[in-house]
Amino acid sequence: MPSGMLYISPQLHDFQDEFRTRRSWNITPSQLATRSLNVIRDIVENMNISSNPKKHMIPLSIGDPTIFGNLQPCEEIVEAIVESVRSMKFNGYAESTGMEEARQAVATYTSCSGAIIQAKDVILTSGCSQALDMCITALGNTGQNILVPRPGFPLYRTLAEGAGIEIKYYNLVPEQKWEVDLADLENQIDDSTAAIIVNNPSNPCGSVFSRNHLQAILDVAARKLVPIIADEIYEHFVFPGYNYSSIASLSTEIPILSCSGLTK
Repeated sequence: MPSGMLYISPQLHDFQDEFRTRRSWNITPSQLATRSLNVIRDIVENMNISSNPKKHMIPLSIGDPTIFGNLQPCEEIVEAIVESVRSMKFNGYAESTGMEEARQAVATYTSCSGAIIQAKDVILTSGCSQALDMCITALGNTGQNILVPRPGFPLYRTLAEGAGIEIKYYNLVPEQKWEVDLADLENQIDDSTAAIIVNNPSNPCGSVFSRNHLQAILDVAARKLVPIIADEIYEHFVFPGYNYSSIASLSTEIPILSCSGLTK
């Protein structure tokens, strides 16, 4: 370039033109943020009610029995945490999937006849909600759909639609103790279906599926070649006279991601 000449690249002109159009901050929410709506929070946070002064309120909280001191941890849990802190063995960065000792403990605890779990099969998350989020986004792509029960936990919709994944509902039948309408479930499946969410025991219905009914659900998944996300956070909340079975213990062929946690 000859001495005394100034060369201004076209890219600089483009930057100057763009800068001139920005006269104020113009920050908009991302598509992920605008698509994410927690229906329960939307209702609760907009409620404006007064308690009856003549009645004592029973705080049911948000599914957390500890927040009002209704459920204290046992001494074994407290001592285990104290011992872990004092050992100085676990105060650094852990593996992204969780420390192996903890994953092995979960694997041992959850293993049952028909479903022997190893540490490598376990991913530790921050609550069952994060586990569901990871499963939904691991299997579903934008434009695909996942099947969820109706009635069902609204968080499934929040997590899926935030990621651009469509929700399709399959019905539970109240006259049949809230079992899955199997024909409706199968009819909802199409070429874009990425997964079926099976919630057992059910929130909010409280139903517990029999092994025969779980097997019927698995038969639908096998025919349609659709994996299952099993939300089993309430595995120990079972009414007398009913027995809970993990759906993963009934099949060695169908891909099943099981989600549970310590909170319940």
